[in-house]
Amino acid sequence: MRKYFKYIGLIGICLLSFYYTEKVALFVKNKNPIMQSINEVKDSKYVNYINSTLIDDLYIIPGISGKEVNVNSSFNNMQKNKVFNEELLIFNSIKPEISLEDNKDRIIIRGNGERNSVSLIFEEVNNLSKYMLDKEKRVDVLINEEKYDTSYELINNSNNELVYHNIEKYLNKNKINKNLCYVKNDNIPSLCTNKYLFKPSLIVNHSNLSSIKSKIGSGEIILIQNSLTLSELEILVNQIKYQDLSIIPLSELISE
Repeated sequence: MRKYFKYIGLIGICLLSFYYTEKVALFVKNKNPIMQSINEVKDSKYVNYINSTLIDDLYIIPGISGKEVNVNSSFNNMQKNKVFNEELLIFNSIKPEISLEDNKDRIIIRGNGERNSVSLIFEEVNNLSKYMLDKEKRVDVLINEEKYDTSYELINNSNNELVYHNIEKYLNKNKINKNLCYVKNDNIPSLCTNKYLFKPSLIVNHSNLSSIKSKIGSGEIILIQNSLTLSELEILVNQIKYQDLSIIPLSELISE
C-alpha cells in the first residue's frame, strides 16, 4: 500500500513539475521583446468578418471573412530572425456567422460591394473576351461544348449531361474548375449540385449599354452578350475604370 501511495506521489510531483515548467516557459515567452511587440499590434490588425446577406428564400450576397493575428505562429515565424517584423505576422481567418459555405443552395446575385470590384462573364471565347485577355484583364467565359481556352476562368454551362461531365473531367484535371454554376431564370440545373450558384446582376448587350453603364457598382456580376461590339466593350471597361473598380474573376469576387 505504501508503495502505491509512493507512486501516486511521484506522479503528482511530475504533474506539478510539468505544470510549473509550462508556466515558467509561458512567462519567459511573454517577456520576449518579439512576443511583446506582437501583443502590442495584434488588436490593431484584427479585422471583423462581414456576414452574407440573405434575400428572400432564394438569393445571397456573399460575406467576407475576418482575420486575427495568430500570436504563437507569428512568434515562431519571427524567431528565425530574432527580431519583430510586421510583415511576418501570420493570421487566422474568421468565418462569417452567416456564410456562403452554409448556404450553397442559394443563388448568388452579386459579389460583396466591399471588394471594389466587378466580374465580367462572356458567352464564349470571341473577339470581346480576347480583347480583355490582351489587356491582361482576368475574365470568365461560359463553355457549352468541348472546346476550351484555359487562358480564362471557365464556367461549365452545358446542358448536355455527357458533354457536361467531359468538361468537368477536363477542368478538374487542369485544376481550373472553380465550381461555378450559371443559373438562368432561377431554375437550378440538376447538374449543379454542391456548386456555387450564380446569376448575373447585369446583362449588357448592344441595345441596352447606354442605360446599363450608369447602373454599374461594386460587386456587379456582368454578363456580356455577343451582340456587344468591341467599341462598346471599351466604353463599358472605361466606365468601370472611371468608377475606380477592378475587374476580377468571379471566383475571387464571390470568395469569402
